[in-house]
Amino acid sequence: MSEDLNINDDVKVLKLKVLKENLKQNWNLHTDIWNEEFPHDYRFEDTYLQLSFILRDFNIDELKHLIYITDLFNIRNYSHDISTLINNYIKSCVEYLNHEIDGNSDEYFKKYDKNNNCFTFEKKIKDALSKHKIEYSLFFYGTLKASEVREAVLGESINNHNIVNGNLSHHKVYKVRDANYPLIKYTNNKDDIVHGILIYNITSDELVKLDKFEGVNYFRQYVKVNIAGNFLDSQIYMPHKNMLYSEPWNYENWCKNDMEKFFNNEFNLNGVETINKN
Repeated sequence: MSEDLNINDDVKVLKLKVLKENLKQNWNLHTDIWNEEFPHDYRFEDTYLQLSFILRDFNIDELKHLIYITDLFNIRNYSHDISTLINNYIKSCVEYLNHEIDGNSDEYFKKYDKNNNCFTFEKKIKDALSKHKIEYSLFFYGTLKASEVREAVLGESINNHNIVNGNLSHHKVYKVRDANYPLIKYTNNKDDIVHGILIYNITSDELVKLDKFEGVNYFRQYVKVNIAGNFLDSQIYMPHKNMLYSEPWNYENWCKNDMEKFFNNEFNLNGVETINKN
């Protein structure tokens, strides 16, 4: 897999696989208007849906997990309830699209109440999915590379993590101005390579703790991480635009000279402190 592949392309492939594994009936659309985004190989009888419309609130990790627990050949983990929800959801989507094509979307919402329309079925699927164990993949490039910081944020659960070294191209890490932690920037230069660690079995509870620790000034973004020549889906914490930065970040120097300052001055489980803004 090439690192140049767009994350959105992967999302489309995953959505198609969810549909391929779960559609059990023949639901017709009244027109071919919705065919454009579907490759010919993914024709499910006469059912066509816009990929941008279905499963729109599901991220890569959730889509992968949907595939995992609706695989009929994996009886131990197979979820009949979620597979049924997906079928009912797609049926409801088809009904909505048919009404929309005919200009009768109001009639659709009269026929399907708030518990059964295609916009609420996604929440039902998400709620059902939340009862299953989902693991997330994160790539750490800054303070969270240090086991001391991860243990302070997550506790002893870090002993259960699967960790591999990896790198991320087209990015560079800088020191946040007047602070003892970094931020990462996209550079569009293939020679800019960030070395870090990939942890691919982070739990939902741990993800909540990490999000809280990173605070409102960082958000998670999907990237392709190079692990020994294989490009894997992961997420990194990206800064918001209003953060100022100075010189390039050096992890080894930070461990030696600034880690203690970070713990004393900025470490906060409710969000790292001393954020500089424009």
